[in-house]
This record gives sequence, structure tokens and C-alpha cells, in this order.
Amino acid sequence: MLLTRARIAVFVDGCFWHSCPEHGTTPSANRTWWAEKLAANVRRDRATDEHLLELGWLVLRFWEHDDPGIAADLVVDAWRRRLPRLSPAAVVAGARAETIGSGS
Repeated sequence: MLLTRARIAVFVDGCFWHSCPEHGTTPSANRTWWAEKLAANVRRDRATDEHLLELGWLVLRFWEHDDPGIAADLVVDAWRRRLPRLSPAAVVAGARAETIGSGS
């Protein structure tokens, strides 16, 4: 999800596809291929993070097993810190507009 006005990129990474240290696994069939595939996903994630940071974006990443309420609170807190001039009502309205505009 992108909150463009605040320049915040939010990712929810799947434990399998992004090699969660707590829940990630490597299939036993074609183990070498899968190990490289999953490692490439992680490298791409880090490269994406670096690129967005260089462009002035804040990157927030959560695991699929993270508590959604806590994740949402962290996103709202980041939004408010990055857009301090807006009232909370304007922040919520802006987030809704951006979400609706993204086709989600």
C-alpha cells in the first residue's frame, strides 16, 4: 500500500515467500532452486527498501503473522509524524482517498 502524500510504502510480507526468520521454510523438493529463489526475493526486498529510502520514502514492512491492529497503529503513527500540519480528520480522509484511488 502506498500513502503517496506522506511518502510511506507499506508491505505485508508472506512468511514463505520472504523467508520469515520465525516461520519461513524451504521445500525439500528442488531445495537448491527454492533456496536461491527465496534468497533472491529477500535481496529484491532490501533493494526496494534502499531505493525507496533514497527517494525519501518511509518503508514499513510487516510479516503476515503480525497483529493487524498493531500494524495499522504503526502506519497511522508514521502518517501523523510525516504530515504534522494536517488534523487527524484530514489524515484519515486522506488515507481513505489514497486507498480508494489506488484501486484497492
